[in-house]
Amino acid sequence: MRVRAATAVLAGVVALALTGTEAGAASRAKPPAPRTERVSTTSAGAQLDGSSHQGVLSDDGRYAAFTTKAVEFGCHRNVYTCLQVKDRATGEVTAVPGADGFSWAPPVISGDGRHVGFTAGTKVPVPEVYDRVSGTSRRVLPESDAEAWVGELWSVSRDGGHVAYGAGTRPRPTQRLYVRDMARGTDDLISGEADGDKEFASVSADGTRVAYQLRTAGEDSADVLVRNRATGETVQVDKGLGRGRLVQLGENGRQVVFVADGGTYVHDLRTGRTRHLAAAHAVSASRDGRYAVIGAAEGDTLTLLDLRTGRSAPVGPGDAVPGAVTARGREVAFTSGASDLVPDDTNGDSDIFVRHTR
Repeated sequence: MRVRAATAVLAGVVALALTGTEAGAASRAKPPAPRTERVSTTSAGAQLDGSSHQGVLSDDGRYAAFTTKAVEFGCHRNVYTCLQVKDRATGEVTAVPGADGFSWAPPVISGDGRHVGFTAGTKVPVPEVYDRVSGTSRRVLPESDAEAWVGELWSVSRDGGHVAYGAGTRPRPTQRLYVRDMARGTDDLISGEADGDKEFASVSADGTRVAYQLRTAGEDSADVLVRNRATGETVQVDKGLGRGRLVQLGENGRQVVFVADGGTYVHDLRTGRTRHLAAAHAVSASRDGRYAVIGAAEGDTLTLLDLRTGRSAPVGPGDAVPGAVTARGREVAFTSGASDLVPDDTNGDSDIFVRHTR
């Protein structure tokens, strides 16, 4: 009796284990299907009356920032655009105070989603960083003669501790490149006006390295350089490849994704090696430097490329800006005027969408 009972129990356990294994295998065999959702909505999820552009995401994708002319937010009364942040977990959409004005540069968001960087102003561009927790904004410009400075904000580190921005005087607002230590309030001059105007920058997670795009007077017209703030060493990563354009410095400060005449490349600062990744040009990359969004001709589909394996996945028709890719490449934000990406898209305007790649 005891033997038969024990055997019956054991058989039940084995059957249950097998059933659980089969269920687990089935669930693993059916990963979430790629899908697209619209992010530029009201807090209630309704579509917006007015165009939206320049969508960026926090590392986990929970927070999305975008510029818009939406009537629902009162942005249509502005001459230019206003900046909104959406908590995709709750659906709540809030305005970034003081961010009304011409979009001199796309907004940026820290990896944790707490800090939103932007360039405010209409005629006079001013770089600022908004802290969503405290509800306050800080102007980011050199303290010496700050009233005479203008500039553009380009990059915020993962925790918001460091900011890379351009500064200068009108009509050249990006003559200099600085990295601001937000906790100490100190500014480190990376490149002065004698080097040429700067066009973009990207800072590592710890603020030690900063990559930047420098406008030059030579045949190449633009170079991509990386400055090690700890050693003072500056390295050009696009030598011999033609006109360079910076896409992203990896948060560990090791990889630099950039484009040149031959397409998209990644440079490893530790080994000094440069790899050619694609003939098309990247327009955005993940903060970890592993995934890049490859652009295409107008109307064609953007593609997410895994820089390690070479695998690619379609994103959607439209445009993307730096900061549009989450960690591990799970989601990509992009702007599109297509009306068939989600149901009931009838506003006739460009919207911000997020593509879930897996």
